[in-house]
Amino acid sequence: MANRMILNETAWFGRGAVDALTDEVTRRGYHKALIVTDKTLVQCGVVDKVTSRMDAAGLAWEIYAGVIPNPTISVVQEGLKVFTQSGADYLIAIGGGSPQDTCKAIGIISNNPEFADVRSLEGLSPTRKPSVPIMAIPTTAEPRRKSLSIM
Repeated sequence: MANRMILNETAWFGRGAVDALTDEVTRRGYHKALIVTDKTLVQCGVVDKVTSRMDAAGLAWEIYAGVIPNPTISVVQEGLKVFTQSGADYLIAIGGGSPQDTCKAIGIISNNPEFADVRSLEGLSPTRKPSVPIMAIPTTAEPRRKSLSIM
């Protein structure tokens, strides 16, 4: 059986890497972000480091901070509902694996509603359309495949 790996398009790392976010959003012509994260990262000011830069650049955003460790199907479905209602055209994942995985599921399901049950995404799913654009800002030490990236 053949395997396929799709690498991130662009990745920044190191001190100040988050400063590249607003220029990249503008360059790509995105209009409004849904930030997918958890309540702890909002409360301790991590998310504010991103949203304050977005505000200064005049970029629109909304937040979904309902992610929990090992997110459930209902967390993904709630995030998808927030994304749909927000009018956002791209996603920003801020956090570790749980926000990133939730964000990826929201991005895929929003363009492939046949996977709305979430469970059918397990394994190699035959999605027809690509995900909504995703920017990821990891806050934990993760493997290279989850580095600060724009997918």
